[in-house]
Amino acid sequence: MTVSGERRVTAWGAVTLAVLGGVMAAVHVGKLPPALPVMRDELGFGLVAGGFVISLFNLLGMFLALIVGALAGGLGRERLVLAGFVCLVAGGVTGALAQDLPVLMLSRLLEGVGFVAIGVSLPAVVLAASARRDQDFALGMWSVYTPLGMALAMLAAPLALSGLGWRGLWLAVALLCLPVALAIWWQMRAVAMPSPPRRAALGLVREAASTAGLQHVALVFALYAFQWVTLMVWLPTFQTESLGASLERAALVTAIVVLVNVPGCLLGGWLMRRGASARALVLTGSTAMGVTAIAIFLPILPDAARLAACLVFSFLGGLVPPSLFNCVPRVVSGPQLVGAGNGMLMQGSAMGQFAGAPLVAWAVSLAGGDWRFALVPMLAAALAASVVALALPRRHIG
Repeated sequence: MTVSGERRVTAWGAVTLAVLGGVMAAVHVGKLPPALPVMRDELGFGLVAGGFVISLFNLLGMFLALIVGALAGGLGRERLVLAGFVCLVAGGVTGALAQDLPVLMLSRLLEGVGFVAIGVSLPAVVLAASARRDQDFALGMWSVYTPLGMALAMLAAPLALSGLGWRGLWLAVALLCLPVALAIWWQMRAVAMPSPPRRAALGLVREAASTAGLQHVALVFALYAFQWVTLMVWLPTFQTESLGASLERAALVTAIVVLVNVPGCLLGGWLMRRGASARALVLTGSTAMGVTAIAIFLPILPDAARLAACLVFSFLGGLVPPSLFNCVPRVVSGPQLVGAGNGMLMQGSAMGQFAGAPLVAWAVSLAGGDWRFALVPMLAAALAASVVALALPRRHIG
């Protein structure tokens, strides 16, 4: 079931701009990890508090993404996307001016609202701009927005931090949002979007929340995000504390690890287009993430091999997101439920991200800073993702 099955030719420009909007939102995720050690020193907060600074970005997404997704059609996706960018800019400016931890946390909440509004609105644009034969690959393109945005931020961070400081970086990212928002708003006006849903948003929320296929997809995405985002946000700290790397080198290596998730996502979209089942791709990605987590956190391999395991973790983990994004329009009962379905997917992702960073930080801190203990929650999430993947509805996704 799709929202744009009648389109004969894909508007790749619109798809690309939608992805760019997601990338710009995800830059707000990637800008924090390289700057976190400097921010902790300046504002005086510890590792666990740093985990909550990371996770607060996803707090409102945990509770509101499904509702926002259900309301997206009625509110107007153009307005919702613009409101999302306004929140990103406001959060960035507030963060740049923060002098204490509470204000910094408030800024991350604002940015999180913007991220959710953009993340639940733009997948429908991708579908509306795509011909039926291209939708699997187009959604695979959309699935790269988080790793690509994070990687770009991490690649730029070392130079930006040395030249502008973390506050200057926050302001620069906020300013970049403005032309991107304008370009996407202009393009969205040229795409024939589906009619607003005739049903009340509460009814859409109830149906989405009670759809077994969406429950499974959202839970798998939560477990995937728990693992992938947690490793990416703590990888700079892990390298500096456990592998003795400099901050600049740790940021660069982390950016490369994040970036290899992009070809993994594109491969997943291509394999889906070639007929691969979502279940097989999710199982492959989840198993690979669990195995490589062992190689990363247990000090039984040389440092270079442990970093190579991070690359494999990220690349094969990239098979998971496009599989899940492609599941949403297949498991819902009709096109008007796609927005709520995407919201439910975002809600699962937000829950995984919110839980992952502080839980891993807590496990490491409880062990006196021993990063081997990060393996306990990471392996548990990988195993759970594989188990839930087996419950994905075979009738729809194979």
